[in-house]
Formats: sequence, structure tokens, C-alpha cells
Amino acid sequence: MPGVERFVQSALRFWEQGRRYEDEGRPLLAARSYTRGLGGFLSYVKLSRAGQLAPAYYAFGALGRETARLCAPRNRHSALQNARMALAASHYADPTCGQVASVEREVHDGRDRTLYALTLGHHDQVLTAEMRIAGAADARDLLASLLGDEAATRPSAMGVWPIGSGDGTGRGRFGYWQDKKRYMQAVLPSCAGLGELRERRCLREEADAYFAELRRVAPHYDPGPRPERGIG
Repeated sequence: MPGVERFVQSALRFWEQGRRYEDEGRPLLAARSYTRGLGGFLSYVKLSRAGQLAPAYYAFGALGRETARLCAPRNRHSALQNARMALAASHYADPTCGQVASVEREVHDGRDRTLYALTLGHHDQVLTAEMRIAGAADARDLLASLLGDEAATRPSAMGVWPIGSGDGTGRGRFGYWQDKKRYMQAVLPSCAGLGELRERRCLREEADAYFAELRRVAPHYDPGPRPERGIG
């Protein structure tokens, strides 16, 4: 669609603006900018007819995780919704489609595919399979860290959309606001129908399995530190 790339550029500008607000100690303005950036990425993946959307989904998920972590100390409900959005976007970016057994194949095959990440301050950074898989694992860790908090969990924030159900890609006939609501209520197919405590356990187990497999097949790849875990 002509002009659809403008949504990506707008999203990156709002992401960069939000980072500046964070540096200035203005978290509310940062969260507002990040939210507008997420809207840009959502519009792009809905409207784009490009064959390869992995870089946009990867950026969408990365910004969603950043937004959730910013919101977590102040508004757990908002953090949970953003974490579910990030989970959905990161799942779509994941070349294994949620299958840990496919990590080795995708890491090896991915070396022959040239994709570039949509990131801030890193021009022409190659988007590797390892980055996409680690993003999906981090999204699981993040959501697990937010589940089980009564202050955050309300019916509107609970996962009621198994990712990939309906139209299969988060694109198509749904309107923007309806689609955004689906993302904010996203749940992995492997966790569909589970209560919060069981979902949290499943997410942590899957994240552990992803990171363990990445360490095995790509020992030189550093996904960065994992979050501290509480009891449960």
C-alpha cells in the first residue's frame, strides 16, 4: 500500500522521543510517546502487503516490552496490557512459531537470510534468528513477572485471544481499535485456557527452554540479563 512505510517511520520517531523523555525523568510523557509508537507499528503490520514483516514485528515487540517495563512500577494494569501486546508481536517475529524444537534449525537456516532490524541508533543491524527467538523468550519472562498481581489483573487485561486465531496474522478485516484490544488480551496458544498461575508457570518454563536451547546452539550469542524472579 503506497505510503504505508510512514507508519514505521512515525513509530521510530515516537520511540526515540520516548527515550528522550525517559532520560529527562518524564515517565508519563515517555509512556505516551511509546504508546503512539506502538500504534504506528500496529498500523504498519495491519496494512502492509510486504512479504516479510519479521523486522516490524520484532520492533513492535521490543517497544512493547520497553513500554511494559516503564509502566510496571506505576500502573501494573497498563504494564500487563503492553506485555501481552509485546507477547503477540514477538510471537509473530519468532521464526520457530513457538516451537523450541525448531530453534536449532532456525538458527542455522537464518544465517542465509538477510533481514535488517528496525532499531534506534543501529543502522543496517542484521536481525538474526537468535535475536528474534530471544525476543520471544523475553516476552514470556516479562509477562510471567506481571501475572498474579491482583492490582494488575482485571477482566479487560486477561488473555482471551489465542495468538493466531481468527485471521491468523493479526491483519485483515478487524478495525484498528478492535485489533489493538485483541493484542492487549493476547495469550499464547500453549497457554490458552489456563488460569494465571498456570499461565505464569508455562511462560517461565517456555522461556527457560528457549534460552537453554539458544545457549546450546549459539553459545556466542548474548541475549542480555534476564529479570529477577519472585516467588511463585
